[in-house]
Amino acid sequence: MGDNIWQNVFQEIFKKNLELMKQEPEAAGLNALFDRAGAYEQLTIGEVRLKTGRIEIGDPLCYINTKYSCTLEKTVEPGSYPVSLSVIDHPVFGFRFLAAKLDVNGKTPVRYELAMPQGYTIEDKDKPGVFAMFGVDTGLACICDRAVSVVYDDFIKEWRGENPDKNLYDDCFAEAMKAYAKQYPRYQREDGDYMDWCPPGSDENLILFTSGFGDGAYSGYWGFDENGDKACLVIRFIDPEAYDVPMPELPRRKKFFMKAEEIKPLLESGQFGIATDKIMVEGSKVGYMVRNEPQEEHPEDSGWIFYEGSEDREYCEDSGHFGLYDLNTVANYDPDIIPLLDAPAGMAFFRGEDGKFYVDAGANGGN
Repeated sequence: MGDNIWQNVFQEIFKKNLELMKQEPEAAGLNALFDRAGAYEQLTIGEVRLKTGRIEIGDPLCYINTKYSCTLEKTVEPGSYPVSLSVIDHPVFGFRFLAAKLDVNGKTPVRYELAMPQGYTIEDKDKPGVFAMFGVDTGLACICDRAVSVVYDDFIKEWRGENPDKNLYDDCFAEAMKAYAKQYPRYQREDGDYMDWCPPGSDENLILFTSGFGDGAYSGYWGFDENGDKACLVIRFIDPEAYDVPMPELPRRKKFFMKAEEIKPLLESGQFGIATDKIMVEGSKVGYMVRNEPQEEHPEDSGWIFYEGSEDREYCEDSGHFGLYDLNTVANYDPDIIPLLDAPAGMAFFRGEDGKFYVDAGANGGN
């Protein structure tokens, strides 16, 4: 059935990526991520100012300036360096950041090696207790100077002390991320996917960005040019081969009933639901909507499925008749659904002849 087919495919992609990320990447593969004539989009998102040239990479909301981030052994000359993202834009699953790159000298690397933490060389990479990676628990990663990391951590500690009952992201960063996304909307969702940010009172910055599929452990790789000089630092999140999994035949690009420029910001949920072509292509109103239990490991999954109401079993068995859409997009097609979107899992609603929605008493949560 169309209600969970794409979620199952996504799980396979996620699992495959975990296995691929355990393998050492080849130079050709990493270079392909940032080849402007290649298969992936490149997005320059700012310049990170490296006051000392000592780089730290990590989760900016949890682990910066802790043992779970990664201050690198190799350094660069103090200065400003462009940071770019490699983007894959999948027709079903949308865009994700494959990798982030700090460009050191603009040259193409001929080889890469694992970026080791401070105090260790590449010869130490297989020794017990040596971890050349950093943890992500908030879906965000960042690049900054080690000195800025300390300033930033002092700010965070002070903020937490002044706001003991508040959430660091929701109450400190969320509005800034949203504002940055409005100012620089390319490959940003409404809540924001990257930001160039300075701690209050400092002119030094951190470059923040979402980390591929989200939480996990990630590593950096130094790229070296033909002269053996450092050309770049790449943080790898997703191996694009992960998308090479069996999946239903993708239909030709659909001609949607509404144009992209007609979609207005009616919701701020950041979640997705499934809808049939009878709604999104033919322009029919939602006649039936049901909320399944969302997948906890995918917070963007709302669990909602929207039908026009006349879809029969044969129609629903063809996955090409379904699509995954932002709830805001579906709400633009039918604003009547908005008051119902907070209903708990198990609830279902049908549209009566009077055009109003009513609870389906036969659904799990309709009793």
